[in-house]
Amino acid sequence: MDPSTNTDRGSGARMIALLKLIGESDGDCALKDLAAGTGMPASSVHRLLQMLIRGGLVERGDGTSYRAGRELFRLSANILSRSHYVAAVRPFLRTLWAGWQETAVFCTYDAPHHRAIVSERILTPHTLRHVLEPYTDLSLTWGSLGRAILAHLEAEDLAAALAQSPVGPLTGAPTPPPEVLVEELAAIRERGCAIFYSQEADVAGIAAAVFRSGNAVIGSIGLTMPAKRFGTMDRERMASDVLAAARTLSATFGHASAEA
Repeated sequence: MDPSTNTDRGSGARMIALLKLIGESDGDCALKDLAAGTGMPASSVHRLLQMLIRGGLVERGDGTSYRAGRELFRLSANILSRSHYVAAVRPFLRTLWAGWQETAVFCTYDAPHHRAIVSERILTPHTLRHVLEPYTDLSLTWGSLGRAILAHLEAEDLAAALAQSPVGPLTGAPTPPPEVLVEELAAIRERGCAIFYSQEADVAGIAAAVFRSGNAVIGSIGLTMPAKRFGTMDRERMASDVLAAARTLSATFGHASAEA
């Protein structure tokens, strides 16, 4: 049977091949490369892409390029939350939560969209709290969880993240000038964790990046709380606990710390 014939089985197999090619790519995929990679005519690839776009599994990039869509990332995060990868995070979140009774959060880094995704969290028992729902998108340029990741990205990714979040999601304040933000990110790398405090939005937090082998950042772990309570905390001890959790967790994923 000709694999290009429009049967359910043929379409399903070609759809899977197309999704795998996009999912395994490091960035946007040109239409001609998708056609070459799947062995399908460009017209057939284009037709399947339109179906995937309508389902949110694929998004348009620049020109005739395509990338993994938000729905595909949401589904992936849902699967990961039941896997050993995110399961490994839970003991560290429980330790942070037990020690501070504040919301403990682990975010994964969504590189194609330059954002963080809440993958796992344990909510504070306090009634006054900011609820972070699972699979929520977080800006990399605002908040401790995002900036902990941003501090370890290349300049190109930093620029893309800045372009996506020109103003604060809670306050509407403009992003700090690039030279100011660069200094803040250098300070995060120096102390090992990001500290964020906004009295206006009544939100604060401390987070540190999580790495895998090859020194690639895969996300961040930290504590978040209302700014009112943050002012009463021992920030140095909290930062030490968060950093210790991030370093030990990174080691479980094969990362060799420079301090090891």
